[in-house]
Amino acid sequence: MTMPLIAVPEGLETGAFLLGHGALRSVPELLKTYFPGKVPWIIADGNTWKAAGETVYGYLKDAGMEPAEPYMFPADPRPHPDYAISQKLAEIMADNVVPVAVGSGVINDLVKCASGIRKVRYCCVATACSVDGYTSKGGAMTVEGTKKTVPCPPPYAICADVDVLEKAPPEMFASGYADLAAKIIGGADWIIADTLGFEPIRQDIWQLIQVPLRDQLAEPSKMGPVFNGLASAGYGMQMYHDSRPASGSEHMYSHIWEMEGLTCNGVDVSHGFKVAIGTLTSTLLHEYVIRNDFAAVEPKMTKPLSQAERQQEIDALLVKKCYGPGPGETAMQKYLTPEQTLERRKLIGSKWPELQRRLKERIIPFDELRAMLKKADCPVTPAQIGLSREQYLHAVPTAQLIRVRYTVLDLLYECGLLADAVKSLEKIF
Repeated sequence: MTMPLIAVPEGLETGAFLLGHGALRSVPELLKTYFPGKVPWIIADGNTWKAAGETVYGYLKDAGMEPAEPYMFPADPRPHPDYAISQKLAEIMADNVVPVAVGSGVINDLVKCASGIRKVRYCCVATACSVDGYTSKGGAMTVEGTKKTVPCPPPYAICADVDVLEKAPPEMFASGYADLAAKIIGGADWIIADTLGFEPIRQDIWQLIQVPLRDQLAEPSKMGPVFNGLASAGYGMQMYHDSRPASGSEHMYSHIWEMEGLTCNGVDVSHGFKVAIGTLTSTLLHEYVIRNDFAAVEPKMTKPLSQAERQQEIDALLVKKCYGPGPGETAMQKYLTPEQTLERRKLIGSKWPELQRRLKERIIPFDELRAMLKKADCPVTPAQIGLSREQYLHAVPTAQLIRVRYTVLDLLYECGLLADAVKSLEKIF
């Protein structure tokens, strides 16, 4: 049978993408073609083994490929995206294997990072339309307590069997839909960085991800457009060698809540569901910029802080001591002296009308976006993912600490307006 190959943009580290009904049957041919002479080594958990791993293993045996003994994580508790686990996988990885990650976000990231450590190519068999990380370069991992994007290679080959994707739990598709909707804010935050001259938009990547985005989100029940949108986001990250094209402030709240060990009814909250709340949060912050003229909010701007005052502010936000050393160090990297802060405010003020115009064109209004997410069965209030009002509101200024990447959080913080903008978040409750 002919492999159901989908075209991949030229120049990427991903060489092959299978997408279609019954695509699992083509995995043996895929591995023979793109990983000649390598022994398949499946890594899965108890759930993804049942969803696709066992079937793939059978097809490999039938094809005479003699796969290695699979590596199985338990179904419960599910594995966490901890870099130490990837290091363990790398240590036990034989020299002659091709790692085959069978799963969704966590399994793929664990194998991706392990493959990066060993400097080998790997294959991913997707089991749910749940994340954009399948085709991305880099893994969202916890490293010594801090959430980071660890540089590592994307899959050299990926297989997505629509029959498998459609059987995944509905909440996994909802998570993927939310992750795709997050690209709206990722784009809006990039507009801010572009307008201020900090990080220009790359038009080829913008055309790949942002231009078709609203059509891909138009019908929350259609899996094909959503999966293609998530794959395109991953390709964009490969092209940019960074997650900027697909990730903005909305992901930063998610990282904070993950480091805080957020659970709902005793279960870890999915990445996509945390990002759904993050996307709605940043939408309200962008709307604050859009509806307020700069001159009107100048009297509300707080005074710039000395270095010692800023350090005290950071220490107070990180008082839970669960974030590792990274956020505090990154926040001080971004510190501006009072004189630099006033200069930055002049720059922002000069660009404010242009920011308002460009952001209004990009974002989906809060009420409309909330209705879209609700239709896709995504959470739309903090309480739905187990967040108290206090924990939710604490994440907003804390999220500003954890990345150098310039977003609406930095814009508002540098203007001394973040505390005032946070008042607009009452609408989400």
